[in-house]
Order: sequence, then C-alpha cells, then structure tokens
Amino acid sequence: MFTDRSALTSRGYADHRPLAARASIYQWQVDKVDLPGLAVAGLTGVTGNVLDAGCGLGTYVDRLASERPDLGVLALDLSAGMGPMVVGDIQQLPLADGSVQAALAMHMLYHVPDIEAAAAELRRVVADGGVLLASTNGRDDKHEIGQLWADAVADLTGEQVEVRDADGRFTLDDGDLLRTAFASVEVVVFDRETLVPDVEPVVAFVNSIRGLGEDDLPGGVTWEAFLGRVREGVQAEVERHGVFRIGNQVGLFTCR
Repeated sequence: MFTDRSALTSRGYADHRPLAARASIYQWQVDKVDLPGLAVAGLTGVTGNVLDAGCGLGTYVDRLASERPDLGVLALDLSAGMGPMVVGDIQQLPLADGSVQAALAMHMLYHVPDIEAAAAELRRVVADGGVLLASTNGRDDKHEIGQLWADAVADLTGEQVEVRDADGRFTLDDGDLLRTAFASVEVVVFDRETLVPDVEPVVAFVNSIRGLGEDDLPGGVTWEAFLGRVREGVQAEVERHGVFRIGNQVGLFTCR
C-alpha cells in the first residue's frame, strides 16, 4: 500500500491535509532538526536549476524561494493533489539528461517501488558535478507510534500484530541503494525526541495514516474503534508522564 501509485495519489496524498497533520507534530521536537535549512546549506555553490522530487507541502520550494531566489526550482510530485508544477514519477522523470544542477528527494524514496531505478533517474537528470540531497528516517524512528498501533489492535482483538513500517523500505541504513548510481554518498544523522504535551496531535498523526494503513487492520476492526483505543493509549501516557514521547532519528544523504 505504501508504494501503490493509485493508493498514494487517491488516498495517501490526495491533498495536503494528512501530510500537514503529520508534519505539525514536529513543532514539539526538542532541538528541532531544520531539514529545509540543511537543504539550503547543502546547495551552497549550486547555480541553475534544482528539482524537488516529491515536493509534498512545498516546504523546500518555499524555503529556497526565500533564501535562494537565484535558483530555478522545479516542484514535481506523483500526486496532483499536492499542487506541484509537474506531475510525474521519480522512476521515469520527464526531464532531459543533465538538465538540473541539483535534486532533492526529501522523505519520499520509501514510497518508490524501485528505489534503485529512482536513484538512476536522479543521477541521469543531475548534471555532472551536481548534487542530490535525500532525507529519510532511521529504523527506530517513531517506534512509539508503531507500538501505539500494535497495542490498540491487541486491546481490540487480543492478538499481537506486526506493524508495517512505512519508512522501512529506505532508511538511514540503506545508502547502498544510492551508491548504485552515485560515486560518493555521505550521511549525517540526528537523534532527537518529540515531546507532545497533548493527546489530540498524536491522535491526528495516527489518523493521518488512515488512507494507507486502514487496510492493515484485522478484519472486523473499524477505524473508529481503533482510533478510540489509540486515544486512550495516548491519554494514559500523557497522564503518566506529562507528555507523549516520540523518538526521532532523521538524516540527510549528500550524493555526488
């Protein structure tokens, strides 16, 4: 489901709201990682055109427009609902060879069915001497959300389930997938905590995954019943500790 092109465009990212709900939780990240700022820094010395593949909310487009207005930024996304300049698939980019001087693939490669093909396409369109910046999460990132999901299902069914990790297909351990196309791949990793003081932002985060995750619920378990148990679990944690703790591990690959 997390790589199904139809599901991604019609259910997961039909519009901005689910992604915005997930992104909003990081306002409580301690010593917040400024990925757009890191992207701007990573493009120091770059001139010309930059591809933002999987542009999502347009966060990087906006930041570059503000701090690097000299760059021509092309925002591309698989889903028209995200409002990109170009609707396209990173596995078959509608761009000429060497047509951009840099590319961004920020927290999106885990949604791509063939990650090596995507890496090859990015290398094809990035001119010699250019750079690809790609971000993703570590394998233990947001482990608490997965545990919350599993506990809610166990409460409703008495069964333990294995929760699929949406990010798991491309994590900070998977730089070799980029090395199939780029000669030099370096990564910087940040370990953080997000301490959410209220129940509803965490519930909204889980609810935002409904479009891609509801089919993973056991038969007979409704989303409403599941989300109710999630809310109870978050409430118990907030009452016990004053916050709901989410561990984060995020990183940025620089590829040349």
